[in-house]
Amino acid sequence: GWRNERVVHVPNVERSRVILVLDSDPLAQRNKVQEVVKMMETELGGGWIFHKLCKVYLFISSQRIAGCLVAEPIKEAFEVLSYPVGERQDGAIAKRRRSNPSKLQFGEIVLEREVIKRAPSEVLHENHTGVILCKKEAVHAVCGIRAIWVTPSNRRKGIATQLLEAVR
Repeated sequence: GWRNERVVHVPNVERSRVILVLDSDPLAQRNKVQEVVKMMETELGGGWIFHKLCKVYLFISSQRIAGCLVAEPIKEAFEVLSYPVGERQDGAIAKRRRSNPSKLQFGEIVLEREVIKRAPSEVLHENHTGVILCKKEAVHAVCGIRAIWVTPSNRRKGIATQLLEAVR
């Protein structure tokens, strides 16, 4: 822990905390952010994650950094167009194929497994070419998320969600 750290209150965070680091903070805090950003760049690619106007949120658990979110101020954003699962662009329902259920028997106990296979998104969205489609009109926004990262050993624990709640 640092002497004058900014702890962001996030509900449902037990024995952990989220701290905010700005460019105006002491050198020790900024150096730690640079170390974390270097770690992020090895997994996410380098050179684009951090600049002077960014705010960095660190998720601290057991005296270690478990996750990091880099946010930047923005004025406008473009809403991403999405389609409901199982529905085509023209509104028709896509077929779902079901495999035969498999049974596993242990004495008198029978376990039955059923797998539902969904058609890949290329089939569901015939015009989809891997491009993210956005609306043409911009909407007002105040915060953009440049990058979010959680240590591999702490993934699937809701840390990224807690970081997003802290930013909100």
